[in-house]
Amino acid sequence: MHSYPALLCSCVVSILALCHGLPLPADTMRNLIKLQAENISARIQRQRDELPIFHNLILDSPELLPELPSDKPIEGLTSVVETLSAFQRVLHSLPKGHVTQLRSDVSKLQSDLEERMSSLQCPHRKTSTEKTLEAFLKNNRMFHITLGHVALDRLQKYLQRLTHNLDKLKTC
Repeated sequence: MHSYPALLCSCVVSILALCHGLPLPADTMRNLIKLQAENISARIQRQRDELPIFHNLILDSPELLPELPSDKPIEGLTSVVETLSAFQRVLHSLPKGHVTQLRSDVSKLQSDLEERMSSLQCPHRKTSTEKTLEAFLKNNRMFHITLGHVALDRLQKYLQRLTHNLDKLKTC
């Protein structure tokens, strides 16, 4: 007689554990990703508005951060995670301060996309540009203000394209 409540509790705990492990529905995940991308884009815009000196500069030359072209295609979850990983490397190479919150936001977005990748069983790829990006950042460490501006500008453009191509997040 006393075993029924114990059995009931163990069943409830098992069911709760199973529910916790299920991935978010695709529409919920898309809305979350869109909200995060728009939030990061708004933070970048706010930061650009606070530093008006950069409004007159055009620094979108392909020689600056060649591993992160401003028109990099969005092909699926794997390509988005790879691109965000590269942006993370650039953000982490910049001095702490005004990009700290952006690092955190991009990290959260990347983490949510990686979670989605694992629920869809997408493969993780190592990019060939990792070493060249690291070398580029090391060689140009003194120009962190310029690199930061270019990286944030390209990240903002990439996230704006991502919000218009959320259907690409359904595939690896």
